[in-house]
Amino acid sequence: MSAPPLLGPPRVRFGIDPSAAVGGAWYPYTVQLADELPGVLAAARAQIGDVTGIDVNWQSFRRIPGLDSPDSPMTPPLMTLTAGGIVVTLLVIPPRTASSLAAILLRQASNTVAPDSQLHSLEFRRAERILELAARSLSSPAG
Repeated sequence: MSAPPLLGPPRVRFGIDPSAAVGGAWYPYTVQLADELPGVLAAARAQIGDVTGIDVNWQSFRRIPGLDSPDSPMTPPLMTLTAGGIVVTLLVIPPRTASSLAAILLRQASNTVAPDSQLHSLEFRRAERILELAARSLSSPAG
């Protein structure tokens, strides 16, 4: 069996502060996360070192709609990477999410400055709410 074709570089961004509630985001191309995980781990290695543990807060990623869908989960999909003593939580943006919202989420989760034209857009505010939900889910006893 041959390796699946790569669709492009991993769309993952890490924030400056890996200890932030949400320390980055990953926007996979497909729901076949295992196929794309090596690229994410390579990017993580450059940022935080060799990943020794991975934890997720979902059971079937295939069933998760886009984060811009009315049916999106109350708790956004998160993946926690552990590398040595560093723990980084990434927002995992389902591939069904509109690319415009995903781009803003990648920027916000990694603390990258957004263009002024986006700061007051509906998508920017939606991204803020999604990241607030993610951070809140991490601080709750069930999170």
